[in-house]
Amino acid sequence: MSTRDPLGYYAVLELHHEASDEQIKAAYRRRAMVLHPDRNPGRDTTEQFQALNEAFEALSDSAARAKYDTPAAAPTAPAQPPPEPIKCSACGKVSAQPRVAVYRSVRSFLLVTIRKPISGVFCSECAQKKALKASATTWLLGWWGLPWGPVYSVQALLDNMFGGTHPPLENARLLAYQAYCFHALGRHDIAFAIAEDGLKFCRKIRPTSRQAALVIERDDLDRRLKSFVAQERPNAVRLKNSWKLNRFFAFHAGAMGLVAAAITLAIVNAPLYERTFPKGPMPYSSQALAAGAITAPSASVARQMPPPPVFVRPRTAPNGKPWPMVAGYLNGEPQTRAGGHSEITIDNGQNDSDVFVKLVSLSGNIARPARQIFIPANGKFTIKSIEAGRYDVRYQDLKTGTRSRSDGLTLSETADARGIRYSVMTLTLQRARNGNMAIHDLAEDEF
Repeated sequence: MSTRDPLGYYAVLELHHEASDEQIKAAYRRRAMVLHPDRNPGRDTTEQFQALNEAFEALSDSAARAKYDTPAAAPTAPAQPPPEPIKCSACGKVSAQPRVAVYRSVRSFLLVTIRKPISGVFCSECAQKKALKASATTWLLGWWGLPWGPVYSVQALLDNMFGGTHPPLENARLLAYQAYCFHALGRHDIAFAIAEDGLKFCRKIRPTSRQAALVIERDDLDRRLKSFVAQERPNAVRLKNSWKLNRFFAFHAGAMGLVAAAITLAIVNAPLYERTFPKGPMPYSSQALAAGAITAPSASVARQMPPPPVFVRPRTAPNGKPWPMVAGYLNGEPQTRAGGHSEITIDNGQNDSDVFVKLVSLSGNIARPARQIFIPANGKFTIKSIEAGRYDVRYQDLKTGTRSRSDGLTLSETADARGIRYSVMTLTLQRARNGNMAIHDLAEDEF
């Protein structure tokens, strides 16, 4: 270093005397980005920026640099003020462990959810207060927007609870400059520890293949910090990491725990899920009676019964006899509404399970089964001689036990000169996308 000034132009540029012209230009551009007054609205760097320009003018020209490097011919330069360390943007104090930190708050207004980053250069104490304030705002205002309010609120609260985000590139730059400042002020032990922290952030920088400039800057920061650490060897001084313990962590975790406990209690104390089946078109009785023999219905029974956990196929049909081997009516069961001409074909060809089918008459005040049929897997059956009127088809899958009901069907008969015109329908028992029959789940007491 030159004896004409305490810091020297090389020190201003953070360079050695043997630095090449390209290194001088690169150092100038790097320091100019840090010290330019327009990039430092919170502090006055004008004098340091002027000193930087003066150093560059003296060293960028080969003749001027040779003159400056010659002690006998070099004029005495005025002493430069020491560099000013970066201060906390919240409290204004100088810290040996400043960090660029980002916290998030969420505000929601019905259909609008706003995520606001809270960023700055903070000491650890101010950073913890900023995180707590951001979380408090999120707790109060973040949940009231759908659908993203709750999602973004949980993300922000967890992020703030675990210390926010510390961008590695910005923190590597910050700590490199802070180490230089403490070194210039004679605090070599602290400067050494700060530079080691900066190296840790350098290792976290992960540029992509398209970020060539970022790769160059990362490598340059890493080289300068390693060179600094290699030169300065104080007596094993290590700074206690003030960012390791968040003294407000208990508040964050406690709030999250209370909410989680409240949700858990609500779930535990909630009534068990009960499957609600849609009601049929009218009160139903499983007893098939002749027309005109219908009695007044009894009080309706609640149908919010969950399905049995495991269905076991009955060994016998409702008539007490073994299930038939082929499609047909159940022997012994009444067959009513049989004085007409209409036909309904029940097609079970799309299913691999047997079904028990009921054709239910909707005539009168109570729905009652008119025919009861067994149809094997992949089979079909045609119900004939059905009187005109309103009906639906109800059936049970004998493999799974599920019960289903079709929409209402209207069968008509009309006499004309050619004879009697009557309804002929085919219903395909399937839940397939292209089935010709809309079906609904059915409660046990409506089958």
